[in-house]
Amino acid sequence: MKPEPKAPLLMGAPRTKFLVPRLRRDVVGRATLLQRLRRLVDEHPLTLVCAPAGSGKTTLLAQLARAAAANEAVVWVSLDDSDDDPSHLLGTLVQSLQALDLRWETDPLALVGNVTGTGSEARAVLAGIVNALCTTAATRVLWVLDDLHRVASSACAGLLDALIELLPQHVALVLGSRTVPALPLARLRAHGDLGELGVTALRFDADMVVALARSRGDTLPDDARVTETLARTGGWAVGVNLMLAAGERPVRTAPSPAATPLALFDFFAEEVLAELPDDLARFAVECSVLVELDPLRCRAVTGRDDSRECLEALLRRHLFVDVIDEHGPVLRFHDLFRDFLSARLAQQPAAQRRRLHERIAAFEPLAERAIGHWLDAGNHRQAADLIIAHGLRIVADGGHAQVERWIERLAGAGLDGAEDDDIGSRLALLRAECAWVRWDWNHVASEARLAADGLRHPDRADEHRRATLLLAAALGAIGHLDERAELTERALSAALPDSDAAQFHLQRAWTAFSLGRCDAVAGHLDAMNTLVERDPALLAPAIVPTLNCHFGGLPGVTEAILRFVALCDTVPKPATLPWHSTPLVLGAWAALWQGQLNGVAPALARAEQIRRRYGKVRYVLLDANHLASLSLAAAGRYDEAVDIIDALLADLQSSDATGLRRAWLRPYRSVRARIAWMALDRDALQTQAGNMLGPLNEGEWPLSAAAAATVAGQAALLRGDLTEAEAILVEAAARHTRHPAPAFYADPRIALAACRLALGDREQAWQTADPVFHELLRDRTPGRLLLEPRPRVLELLDTRPADHPLMPGLDDLQRQLAAAPERMATEPPVAGPVPVGHPHAGPAQPGSTQTVPEPIRDRRLAALTGRECEVLELVARGMPNKVLARQLQLSPHTVKRHLANILDKLDCDNRGQAAAAWRGEAQQ
Repeated sequence: MKPEPKAPLLMGAPRTKFLVPRLRRDVVGRATLLQRLRRLVDEHPLTLVCAPAGSGKTTLLAQLARAAAANEAVVWVSLDDSDDDPSHLLGTLVQSLQALDLRWETDPLALVGNVTGTGSEARAVLAGIVNALCTTAATRVLWVLDDLHRVASSACAGLLDALIELLPQHVALVLGSRTVPALPLARLRAHGDLGELGVTALRFDADMVVALARSRGDTLPDDARVTETLARTGGWAVGVNLMLAAGERPVRTAPSPAATPLALFDFFAEEVLAELPDDLARFAVECSVLVELDPLRCRAVTGRDDSRECLEALLRRHLFVDVIDEHGPVLRFHDLFRDFLSARLAQQPAAQRRRLHERIAAFEPLAERAIGHWLDAGNHRQAADLIIAHGLRIVADGGHAQVERWIERLAGAGLDGAEDDDIGSRLALLRAECAWVRWDWNHVASEARLAADGLRHPDRADEHRRATLLLAAALGAIGHLDERAELTERALSAALPDSDAAQFHLQRAWTAFSLGRCDAVAGHLDAMNTLVERDPALLAPAIVPTLNCHFGGLPGVTEAILRFVALCDTVPKPATLPWHSTPLVLGAWAALWQGQLNGVAPALARAEQIRRRYGKVRYVLLDANHLASLSLAAAGRYDEAVDIIDALLADLQSSDATGLRRAWLRPYRSVRARIAWMALDRDALQTQAGNMLGPLNEGEWPLSAAAAATVAGQAALLRGDLTEAEAILVEAAARHTRHPAPAFYADPRIALAACRLALGDREQAWQTADPVFHELLRDRTPGRLLLEPRPRVLELLDTRPADHPLMPGLDDLQRQLAAAPERMATEPPVAGPVPVGHPHAGPAQPGSTQTVPEPIRDRRLAALTGRECEVLELVARGMPNKVLARQLQLSPHTVKRHLANILDKLDCDNRGQAAAAWRGEAQQ
């Protein structure tokens, strides 16, 4: 079962990249070697064929693929330099599987497009690949990755290592490489998982030299000629071929037998090229600019109408070409021969070389290849036009690193500073889009500003609006709030299409929130929703990356958020995409503000299922973990809440979160302090108060000052410095009036009222707390009180004067607060039961699960099933998969599936990290 690939799905890769090279008629059969390779592939999940260039690796792997059984599927990938990027490599791997007609749990295009590095997003793609491979109708899959030496980065090696660990039992991965890959080969050998063929096995012997001469139709060499050939080439396949091609004709000064293989190749290639007719030699040299040779491309480069005949002549003359497709024909020069021809081409005038690249660039239908040719031709304007036309698509497919490299080449040529047109501004916009993928807000702001300033012409209205929107969002992220406000109002004063207007209304809401006009936030969100209603399918996905929980708890915002969530629910969802998790998390936040804690856990669980498919979508993950920590604290599970918020804070310290950290580190620290306040943990709160000290940094929002003052006052209250606490909390309450942020820091008026109650002034305590109760009932956000220390809130409610007018709902709220600890103890909002086999599980009954007998320090482990815990425990003991499978009476394939799920749930890159998490938990 050897299907041919379908049309490209991702990254604009050519179809021929996934075609098994055709075997030439003059190829030498190597039955014994092929049988040896077949045994290795059958007995090992990974087989490596590693030997220098020209050793016959590709030919041998093609023979393996062509000899596959009827019930086997062959997947072939010819890797190239563009694959030496994690996102691009993942796209190539996914695209290579399209020929198998697999059932994907998740849209593979969206899966790859979400990847910006080698973290959990990449692991999610690998998990998607593994799950899809398990749906193939073939009983066996041979997955051949040829030219692995072109993928040399440690990040890509890590991805391949993770893939090897997860592959199902029915998939055999076969690698062809000139160099030893940076994979854990020693571990694989020790576990019996690696089959290897090296240069020695691939060397020609005397019989094969004769067989090659016979297949070429040459005069059979005598024994002396065979001996000389083997002595001079060391059995190097391409060297043998070259010497046979040179034949008996006299040569100029021949290299010594001690000459390097490359020196031998260059010498004999020169001899072979000299024997070609001049026009055919010129044809070969000119076509060396091509990755693949087909009649149409060769004609475009050379201008010759007889390109098909020339290609067939190269085949007949045994020139060093691989046949990719006989019907074209489509050929590919052997790398060494192409390098030799390129060196010959380099001796020609630069203008001639540029002209060849220009010819093929003008013809090439694949934008990614055409861009490279225009750059090599020095025609930077044409390259820029193509980059601009296709850049967004390539970025969306996960290729932002490639786009940035192209733009760097343009910058080196000075094109992006051109003053005679708007090319520089359009490239700046594309650079801003690439920076947006990385959340590099400062870079987004600088590039978007350049783009917005240069794209004011009416013909560039769409791009100008996009640049302005990116600039507005980035300005807010780095704390330039007044400029963001001015820019937003100026944009909204113009006529805008609904898609842009909706996003600018959202920016208007952000502006109001950041500058202390919080009563206006809900109105701006309503204006946004009114526009989204006109086309939810188009507008909702564009809104979600910049809409999150920060507004939560403000007047009218809960209703506006629920309205947006309802609009998202109207969008057809044939496949779950990353943005679908945002409405779930927003809805869960709304449930918290409404005091409906039972609604938090199911929504978070559904959002978590989406996250596991896609990995870390940071704008979702921050909101979800933020909410999970607060909901756990509301349930009295403070240690687990602290674990989650500490993990969130650690994520903010990562190198790819610089922009977020600058503006939001202190607000998220206030969430950590809030949990300590809810738990009435004096020491922890004092520590967090120290972390909150200091003037605002550049980029921080004013709400950080209000949060810091609130935490300082709460800490003073818990340590008993009541006079100091009152003074600080009065100031904090004044700041809070202007810059409330219920999602982050607690209401300082509750702490101030508690302080006054502790000072013995019940009347003033009630007068301080009374407006808070009125607000939360008016705004229908009683859940805000669930995020305050319950004993203090209940004490304050008891200070209500007997003649106080009735407040509908206040009594219900008081009863809810009093009952919440008991109710929530049996309704955990996030983690759920602990599986059998967990380090903190009690004595287990067969087939049962256990309730948590003590807090789990690593909350991620609570997500494991009982069987996954058993597997991980044995992995932590250093047990290899095969032994582990026998121990648990499982198939190796099942063990690999369990490991894939474990790594996904624990957000670990490899089994070593997962084992460390298990051992660390068991030692607590």
